[in-house]
Amino acid sequence: MTPRKRSAQTQMWKPFMESHSKQPLPKLPAEESLPEDASLKAVPSVHTLYVGHLNPQFSVPVLTCLLRDTLEQLELPVAREHIEVVRRPRNAYALVRVATHKDTLASLPWRLQIATEEKLILKELTARGKELVLNETWGREEILGQEQLFQGTFLGSETRNMEFKRGSGEYLNLAFKHHVRRYVCAFLNSEGGSLLVGVEDSGLVQGIRCNHRDEDRTRLLVDSILQSFKPQVFPDAYTLTFIPVISASTTVPLKVLRLTVHTPKAQGEPQLYETDQGEVFLRRDGSIQGPLSVSTIQEWYRQKWKTELGKLEEKVKVLTVEKEQLQQQLRQLRPVSCTCCVL
Repeated sequence: MTPRKRSAQTQMWKPFMESHSKQPLPKLPAEESLPEDASLKAVPSVHTLYVGHLNPQFSVPVLTCLLRDTLEQLELPVAREHIEVVRRPRNAYALVRVATHKDTLASLPWRLQIATEEKLILKELTARGKELVLNETWGREEILGQEQLFQGTFLGSETRNMEFKRGSGEYLNLAFKHHVRRYVCAFLNSEGGSLLVGVEDSGLVQGIRCNHRDEDRTRLLVDSILQSFKPQVFPDAYTLTFIPVISASTTVPLKVLRLTVHTPKAQGEPQLYETDQGEVFLRRDGSIQGPLSVSTIQEWYRQKWKTELGKLEEKVKVLTVEKEQLQQQLRQLRPVSCTCCVL
């Protein structure tokens, strides 16, 4: 889109934005007013908000302008440079940095509902047939501890210890078992990690159709595969959970499948895990390597032994220093011969 068209599009919506900006958001009813305490007087902290289901028909500058005015209606003033809009052909979302109190974030759903009912938010801001999603993003540790997720929530990017799979269609019946072998084996041979099914590569939560029968079949499948690993993987080495996904567009039960491989315990000697099909995988720099060749496996063992040797050398240095200190203390405490006692 050319700068002239963008400017024209912005001017087109300017009267709407100005008219809406003059309408303040209704105050909280007296019975729902938040109690005044010391926490409200605390210094605001910085949070990152995820805003989903934006209208992809508008350009990034227009969406940024509309979103900034919308956040002001929700009593969240934010600078334009703190709004990052990601626009794709079929969807758009934004990441917004705001400085506010936790209590203000907690009341966001209520404020958004009231603003929508009072028609203070332009319906054109939201994609057709969707509802605006507005919530705080989570870090890795917070993701692993969630009991439920909202559809459209942004979970961040994939990392060395975090892998996302969309898992649509017949994924659980076809591709899932292959991914269990690859990713669990790779996580076991590195520092552990989690495979989340029902999350797009971009980090957006979608969920997969999964009823109780599907859960039971999935658990049996995972257990049977991992028990055939060499060395055998015991149940305390991993955790399989199904996180409910809340969606306003469907009543079908949706879940995010989370398979977490715990950090392997230190062994007496380095060892590589191999799958039930005799394949070995590694996780490096956020990608899977494997099946590995003989030379790669030999290099892995060499690096592992080198690391273990370095740890032993450090222990020897520490023990040597302690030995020298003890010897020095003994020399200082050694009794001195007395001539009068000898006589």
